Amino acid sequence: MRRAFLLWMVISALVARADVSSEPWPRSIRDFPADLPSTLTEGEFRITITEPRDPQMRTLGGSGGPMLAFTVRNQKSGWATTFYDQSVSTRLLSPFASHPQLEIWGRGGGGSWSRCLTRFVRGEYRCVRIDEFTSSRERATKTSITTTLPLSGDTLYFVETRIPDESGGQLPNDNK
Repeated sequence: MRRAFLLWMVISALVARADVSSEPWPRSIRDFPADLPSTLTEGEFRITITEPRDPQMRTLGGSGGPMLAFTVRNQKSGWATTFYDQSVSTRLLSPFASHPQLEIWGRGGGGSWSRCLTRFVRGEYRCVRIDEFTSSRERATKTSITTTLPLSGDTLYFVETRIPDESGGQLPNDNK
């Protein structure tokens, strides 16, 4: 009985990973303003992006963007969580399982960009999917798939979709 349950858990996890990589990208609601702190309210949730208070956490940023603190607060219940991620730009996406989703962008070298689908799963916000893009049409793997960087009209071309490794996309957070 225990083996059957464990097998079911493993198969369920694999199916969930496959689904998120092939599902359409969630609908964009709006871009976060570039200035910090930046706050958007959608329904009963208020999402705020700030510089981390901890000076050590701030040093973790780099060419991919500064390390930022993302606080999601349910204004009705008072529930809140804070997590950290490196970001050059962020979009608020349509909800998943009654919680806001975020599209968090990072920058790589040579015109490479990544967008991370960040959603509330297993009790915390996690990066569940990473789509890689390039500003060079010649380096794209599927030129028919394009997007634009938040707060910019620049067209980016699709390279690949990845699912985070065994960490499950876990982001540093203040949830003890």
